[in-house]
Amino acid sequence: MAMKMTGKKVALALGGGGVRGFAHLGVLKVLEEERIDIDLIAGTSAGALIGGAYAAGLSPRKIQKRIDDYLASPEFRDSELKSIGTSMCPDADAGSLTRFQMYLLNQYYMLRSFFRLSVLPAREFTSLIDHFIPDMDIRQTRVPLLVVATDLLKGQKIVFSEGPLRQAVLASCSVPGAVEPFRWGEWLLADGGITSLVPVQAAREAGADMVIAVVVEREIEEVPQLETARDVFYRAGEITADRLQDEELREADVVIRPSLGDVHWMNYSGARDLVRKGEEATREALGRIEGALPFFKRSFRFASRLIPSRRRKS
Repeated sequence: MAMKMTGKKVALALGGGGVRGFAHLGVLKVLEEERIDIDLIAGTSAGALIGGAYAAGLSPRKIQKRIDDYLASPEFRDSELKSIGTSMCPDADAGSLTRFQMYLLNQYYMLRSFFRLSVLPAREFTSLIDHFIPDMDIRQTRVPLLVVATDLLKGQKIVFSEGPLRQAVLASCSVPGAVEPFRWGEWLLADGGITSLVPVQAAREAGADMVIAVVVEREIEEVPQLETARDVFYRAGEITADRLQDEELREADVVIRPSLGDVHWMNYSGARDLVRKGEEATREALGRIEGALPFFKRSFRFASRLIPSRRRKS
């Protein structure tokens, strides 16, 4: 409604980052509470998962409940998804024996990756997507949605604005090596973060006048030394991804970067804290967002504050 009245389109570009993407929920909570209307959501990987659920009509409260229910479910507790996450991020209070067991488990998964397309079974990740994402076409979402993935065969960015929502999100979340690439027609699709970690350009190309970008990936920091060829390989990839991300972020009007520290992208233990960090970062950015909003958007927001709230309960 707001976009029709003002003619200006405000987009939210939600970046990838695995579990760190739970911070996106905190961003959405604050934007909704502050009545900052979003006309378009573009999501990559975790951003596609959280953004897709919200665009489909789930309220932040409902998404939070689905996160809590999933993490407490027997399905998750008995899954390889949790097992791999635990092996990569052992509890800080774990004893030496437990840590050694987790180390061996981690090495087992690393070795297995040499003989398969992915570490995780496809069925487990499909189950996770189905838990969060309604079975619908992207064109049916309440908020217009773009889902970004990467075609590994042609090396191209693929932006979905139509088609099965669950399949598009699955493709966007298919982290190379962790989740098996998703075959869709002539494409072999993997994580959108390979070509667009924070999909600002996709939002601009869709006609966004203002873009709020949310970065949840770890910031690159100086390392004391590199000891193995694998260290060098990974470090080179980190630097390349960081520079490409910076270039895309130049096109954003406002960048929100929650302070998530060194949380691993598969560490599920602090989900609620990640959401809170997203809220804090968005509240700190409200002044910048207000200043960047088109005039009529600001006026609409001011007027809406005078009207009793009618928040979604779904």
